[in-house]
Amino acid sequence: MGTLDATSHMIDLPTGRFHYLSWGAGRTELPAALLLHGITSSALSWVRVGPSLADRYRVYALDMRGHGDSVKSAPGTYSLRQTADDALALIEALNLQHPLLIGHSWGGATALVLASGAGAQAPVPALADVILEDPACNFRLGHPDYYTRDIGRPADELRVEIAATSPGWTEADIEGKIDALQKVTREAVFNVFAEAGQQGDLLPLLADITARTLLMRADAALGTTLNDAAWARAKQLLPAQSCAVQIDGATHNIHRSKFDEFMQAVNDFLR
Repeated sequence: MGTLDATSHMIDLPTGRFHYLSWGAGRTELPAALLLHGITSSALSWVRVGPSLADRYRVYALDMRGHGDSVKSAPGTYSLRQTADDALALIEALNLQHPLLIGHSWGGATALVLASGAGAQAPVPALADVILEDPACNFRLGHPDYYTRDIGRPADELRVEIAATSPGWTEADIEGKIDALQKVTREAVFNVFAEAGQQGDLLPLLADITARTLLMRADAALGTTLNDAAWARAKQLLPAQSCAVQIDGATHNIHRSKFDEFMQAVNDFLR
């Protein structure tokens, strides 16, 4: 499967063996970007975003625990603080200075916890900017059954269904999602909901982020993690010099359903 010139790596972090993809990692003169995917996805979620940032950044996309080719860790290890610490461990292991941090859905919740320092034992890493793409701001509102129904299903069935229900997705997006659905476990998904859900409402953490932040939400009519009330609250809580953008016509997977509009918003913010 073509990953648009991604390089695959395994790395031992304090809590286990993790997999990540990189684009342009050899260009040490460039700043770094770390990308965190959503639940039941993997680093392959970023197969179009990685190359699009690689002219300006060394891009790293982590397979989060329980997902992709990373460690399938035990129950009790899936809190947002623990997934944030995985991202922090990768930042430290790769010596990424002031990285750009981008997180989608569960990855957005993880990025929010990392950038705000919620429950941290160590200092918050210095981040250049933070981009939260339809972050999952309250796992108590979700239903794990919805996310586990496609795990392990035959690829041929999934290919037809995802293509039919996911306008804007490319073949690479679809194949990446199928690959992720073959590798994630139901246990991991249930553990994420149970343990990330203990954090409750994450929106107040926005006020604790010191880095400039772009908050993006999907089209409210097509399913977003941020209903109108949460969206209004979030915009009031964002740190200075931050912005909030709704991508009309986008589903929850903004970067896959409306890739050009997603990158336009990202590029405008980073400029």
